[in-house]
Amino acid sequence: MDKLTPFRQLARLCLEKGVENVIISPGSRNALLTIAFTGQKGLKCYSVSDERSAGYMAIGMALQTGKTTVLICTSGTAALNYAPAVAEAYFQEVPLLVLTADRPPEWIHQYDGQTIFQDNVYGKHVKEAFSWSADLSDTKLREVESVSNKALNSTQRSPKGPVHINIPISEPFYPSRFEETDVNPWKVVEPKAFKPEIEGVSFLKALRRYPKRLLVVGQQHDEEVGKMASEFAEKFGFVLISDSISNVSGGIKNHDHFLKKLSDKEKQTLCPDLLISTDMSLISKSLKLMLRGFEIQAHWHVQSNPAFIDPFRSLTKKVEITPLEFFQQTLNFDGLSNDENYQERWKSLEKKSSDSIRQYFEKPEFSEFHILRKLFHKIPEDSILHVGNSMSIRYVNALNSVLPSGCKVYCNRGTSGIDGCLSTAVGQALKTDKPVYCILGDVSFQYDKNALWNRYLPDNLKIIILNNSGGIIFNMIQGPSDQSSFEDYFKTMQPNKASYLAQEYGLGYFKITSSLEIEEGLRKFLTCHQKSILEIFTDYERNTLVYKKFFES
Repeated sequence: MDKLTPFRQLARLCLEKGVENVIISPGSRNALLTIAFTGQKGLKCYSVSDERSAGYMAIGMALQTGKTTVLICTSGTAALNYAPAVAEAYFQEVPLLVLTADRPPEWIHQYDGQTIFQDNVYGKHVKEAFSWSADLSDTKLREVESVSNKALNSTQRSPKGPVHINIPISEPFYPSRFEETDVNPWKVVEPKAFKPEIEGVSFLKALRRYPKRLLVVGQQHDEEVGKMASEFAEKFGFVLISDSISNVSGGIKNHDHFLKKLSDKEKQTLCPDLLISTDMSLISKSLKLMLRGFEIQAHWHVQSNPAFIDPFRSLTKKVEITPLEFFQQTLNFDGLSNDENYQERWKSLEKKSSDSIRQYFEKPEFSEFHILRKLFHKIPEDSILHVGNSMSIRYVNALNSVLPSGCKVYCNRGTSGIDGCLSTAVGQALKTDKPVYCILGDVSFQYDKNALWNRYLPDNLKIIILNNSGGIIFNMIQGPSDQSSFEDYFKTMQPNKASYLAQEYGLGYFKITSSLEIEEGLRKFLTCHQKSILEIFTDYERNTLVYKKFFES
């Protein structure tokens, strides 16, 4: 048997199971993997040297396609550099297959080069971890076949997520010759199909018992779920609440604005008898605190993830099916009357808040917040927003009600770190023809600027950098700014700009430094037909004041 054959069979198996995209970080120990995957017709391979960036690019590709993306790296610390993206993929339920080349086990911790303990290196942050046998003789191939099938199936089995295979490889790495004939792929083993049913009697009984009903949709990207959530709320008399990352068109969107100003007694009147929550995380801290602060009689959480997830500390029933299946099944039932006064309270607050927000923005201000609002009025409908964490996603969430129709919002809220935001956007842009607007702060951009260090940057990638010379989030929250170490160790002031990086990597570059430049800067940026950066320079103290006043309006 040719030494390359098992690796070619693995590449072929990936193709058979729907994999389209493979990101390879160059190295020597993974040479057989690289040769096998780049030689497999039907797989699109990318070479990305920085493993940390490569991991997040893989997330972006998997988010956009819904299909498993493969990551391949050499042995040693290369595998550790995938760890932040692997953790993000786990908590955001993104399908990745991580293939790490390794030394044979007898050479681990023997002062041999590029060796670390790679078995189970990602711990609990993968759905499953496997290892190939170091012995790839014919008698061991059945075991390797089983491992590879199980791993690929696991990435796509709900809840989706990352799976790791560690592959010990002995020298030689570079075959002098191998047969170019086709290989027989390993048998494709599919998991048994299973579609559970919602308990209709239990659901209708809950509707009869609880007239004050609230539906909260967490982070998700399925357009059909967003549409059905609105239909479900309308039919069964639920108040629908969504954040920007929920990608739901209707319902209450300004809750973060008005909940901050209500007394506990007023919030009590908004507390539901029946809460149904779906999907993953929320941005709005005000909503989370409100729902955690009062006793809710019945709380159903709908998600196929088998883990016990109780985001509001009130769970009474776990519905372990996908939200899409839940809405499809329940929409066949008859609706029941609800508490109309409860719905009216939410709607009245939403209208007052909308009026207040509109009046607030009538007064021009030179701030990140105001410029982003202008941007959202100008970007095309059906665009993709990939938003960095910290202040960027908070701005976008506060402007949820003015986002363009059909605009999809993505954000790495699995772990909510600042690392990898730009790399994820690059991965998304590579897999769509739609414009992808990546909005992030200057620290996030500088932290992930290696996202530009590859030869694949597409022209639909549009980067908006909010440059206020540091981490403005620490000026927004109570505590850090009172410390003597604030400037250097919390805000982390930095003087860097993106203009030279744009020149180095061939991106168009535009900037806004004053009120007079806003309209022209936005126009040039939005009409540029190549990959480009818009860098917005503002004063962090002014930004802080403007944002805090927004919630006082």
